[in-house]
Amino acid sequence: MDLSTTELVRVAVGLLIMIYVGYCIVNQKVWVRGSIGFFSETFAWGSREENQFVFMLHVIAGTVFGLWLSLGPFLL
Repeated sequence: MDLSTTELVRVAVGLLIMIYVGYCIVNQKVWVRGSIGFFSETFAWGSREENQFVFMLHVIAGTVFGLWLSLGPFLL
């Protein structure tokens, strides 16, 4: 199987997303905006307890998207 440059980049980005998800799960933290809201310029790691919805969104969506990117070239 010969992968093109685009497919290699997809696999690499998918693996990076999966590493981020793994880090979030192991440390029970998620990268969030500050307390100001959508227009906040403050970014930091937030705990799972304080950001339950965002944590679950990142874990579920990140896992699905990361697997799709990294395994897609091999399944087609």
